[in-house]
Amino acid sequence: MAANEPTLVQRRPGFRLLLGALLALAAAVALVLYVALRPTSESGSVASRGPAATWAAGEKPAPDFLLTDQYGKRVSIAGLRGRQALVTFIDPHCTTFCPRESIVLNDAISQLPASERPAIIAVNVNPPVHRPAELRREARRFKWLPQWRWATGPAPRLERVWSAYAIQVVPTKDDIGHTEAAYVVDRHGDQRALFLWPFSANEVAGALKQLR
Repeated sequence: MAANEPTLVQRRPGFRLLLGALLALAAAVALVLYVALRPTSESGSVASRGPAATWAAGEKPAPDFLLTDQYGKRVSIAGLRGRQALVTFIDPHCTTFCPRESIVLNDAISQLPASERPAIIAVNVNPPVHRPAELRREARRFKWLPQWRWATGPAPRLERVWSAYAIQVVPTKDDIGHTEAAYVVDRHGDQRALFLWPFSANEVAGALKQLR
């Protein structure tokens, strides 16, 4: 009997959990190998590879959503028309990769004049952490610049956003495993570049400057 037949899933409730764990393990191994084998420069830093994907203007509209920021205000892609944006995915309680990514994105937009800096939308990957005061506190811990906004909401709504942006989220006992990615969105609401961690501030800033 094939593993994806409904009768097997119904008879074995733990099958989906086991499959999810195996997929998460495979993704973790792939990420470790990617980082370990990625070429380095003579100084020992990760060599630049540029964006993982790019799109022409008008080719791929960024999936829209309607979520809420750390001030209780609505946040959406449509509401950002006329302004560049970065869409990324952050666990508010993260103490490893998310703080590092925040520093890199801060450094990237700091290379632009203050009037031209994009909005940075951080879609929440940890739905139980959603209270505005808590999100504001974590934003301060990450040392976010004023251009950052959280985007949170009920778990089903967040899950649709993760799926639309091809973000895998795998909760574990002590952490939230998820795809570390940043999308560059132009003033018309189109996706123009995708960066997968690890990436550099210069790479992201370069992609933003090309759209000015």
